[in-house]
Parts: sequence; C-alpha cells; structure tokens
Amino acid sequence: GRDQTNVYLVIGTLKNNYLLLVNGRDRKIKNPKQKNIRHVNVLAPIAQGMAEKIQAGFKITDEEIRQAIKVLYKPDNL
Repeated sequence: GRDQTNVYLVIGTLKNNYLLLVNGRDRKIKNPKQKNIRHVNVLAPIAQGMAEKIQAGFKITDEEIRQAIKVLYKPDNL
C-alpha cells in the first residue's frame, strides 16, 4: 500500500490486534495510525529508550520519535 516504504514506531496496541503507529512527521503522537497487525511488517530493532518511557507513563514528543527512527534506521544499523 501507500505506507509500504514508511517506518513507524509502535506506541501502543488496541484490542482486536491493532497497533498504534507514529513517525513524528505524518503521523504524530496526538494522531497515531491504527493498523491491523496482519498488515504490518515488524522489524527487529526496538527503540529501548522510547519503550521504557512509554511503559513508565512518560510523555514522548514527535521530535524524540523522529530521532529514534533516525538512529535505528541508519544504513550501518540495518
């Protein structure tokens, strides 16, 4: 589909196997994309700092999301 080449971070889940996805640009933290888990290709890297903040209940910013994606998906990290 049209999101096939985009990279998103999962910030949460909904019942019925839906994920909440953000990238800090098109899909910001205030308006995450709801996507069926069957339609998502999950990549192995985990933004550990983001995961810990979300689990602890801290707010994360769109800038933090963009930076996490940038660090995780540099060519030498793939």
